Amino acid sequence: MMPAKTRAAAGLRIGVDGACWSNRRGYGRYTRSLLAALARLDGAGERYSLFLDQETARQCDLPASFERVIVRTAQPPAQAASADGHRGIGDLLRMTRAVTRAQPDVFLFPSVYTFFPIVGRVRAVVTIHDVIAERHPEMIFPRRDLALFWRMKVGLAVRQAHLIITVSEHAREGILERFHLAPERVRVVLEAPDAIFRPIAQPRDPAILLPACRLTPGGRYLLYVGGLSPHKNIETLIEAYRRLLSGGGFESLRLLLVGDYTEDVFHSAYADLRALVERHGLTDRVCFTGFVSDDVVAELYNRAEVLIQPSLEEGFGLPAVEAAACGTPVVASEVGPAASLVGEGVWTFSPRDVGALTEGLRTLLNDPARRAAMGMAGRLRVAGLGWDRTAAQVLEALREVAAR
Repeated sequence: MMPAKTRAAAGLRIGVDGACWSNRRGYGRYTRSLLAALARLDGAGERYSLFLDQETARQCDLPASFERVIVRTAQPPAQAASADGHRGIGDLLRMTRAVTRAQPDVFLFPSVYTFFPIVGRVRAVVTIHDVIAERHPEMIFPRRDLALFWRMKVGLAVRQAHLIITVSEHAREGILERFHLAPERVRVVLEAPDAIFRPIAQPRDPAILLPACRLTPGGRYLLYVGGLSPHKNIETLIEAYRRLLSGGGFESLRLLLVGDYTEDVFHSAYADLRALVERHGLTDRVCFTGFVSDDVVAELYNRAEVLIQPSLEEGFGLPAVEAAACGTPVVASEVGPAASLVGEGVWTFSPRDVGALTEGLRTLLNDPARRAAMGMAGRLRVAGLGWDRTAAQVLEALREVAAR
């Protein structure tokens, strides 16, 4: 092993769990954005080793400065840890042994989702994005045994973590309450919208971007972006939209639900939502777009009347911040950090109150001046968020833990 003084002179050796890199939801975006920003930092000679399974390594477009440590596993961890699966003991042990052999000064898990045990003297920093699975297990896991596996994994992660990072003060409060931790053990480091989410002078018409949706050129639409999991509470949005239409005045208004329903590894409510839309006779008015690339999502944000986030719980709620960065007004559940993140750019409602959501949308849709003011306020509010700032704060935390 390298002598302590030599290793210190060479810079901090940071190990990172890269298993979430290919995830299409928030965990993957967080991992990719954070690591790219860490690579841009002009640090003190830090060296990064990303621990990957062989399948994820093939998909990984890493910064050149990052070392790859490829660990052969029976399944890609991000898939094995999905809503209807769990990781084999052998795969977990192989990851653990790889980190033990490498002996980094500190090890970062960008998400507890793919956590594996750390042994020996390696110090761990674990990111826990929210406590949704703890508060709504019936909406996250299709079977009770999977909820039990999750509790065991997160419980071990909490015990082994020298520091827990989370993404909002709202999430931090939930973590402290759920796991009965000392306040100094949990630190907030905010996420950020990627640079692609910005005002676009002439965004393309969704009728062109999404031909399968059969939209009317130049038409108005409400926008939802995110997963189609049960806790996202999309059925409330669909019901509010149905009431808007039945009340008259919005016959041409469409609802776009942007979210992957073919390859998502999380528990999905897509089949139930599709059936609900059909039952209400809204098939020609509600479009499930499936996975959409970021450049297209940015244009959809720019032309949307509002972005709606009706979730029963959010740790950060990145689409709300992305929409705000585009100058789009946001309507969001009050159970989450949207109000603190977006300020006057968001109107909030109780997530089970369909009537309040319906009337709130009706008011906003009939008031273009208010929507414009909200869009401007939200854009100014989130302007200070950036991944370089996030990475600098994460690196500071890693250095502190390594120095203890």
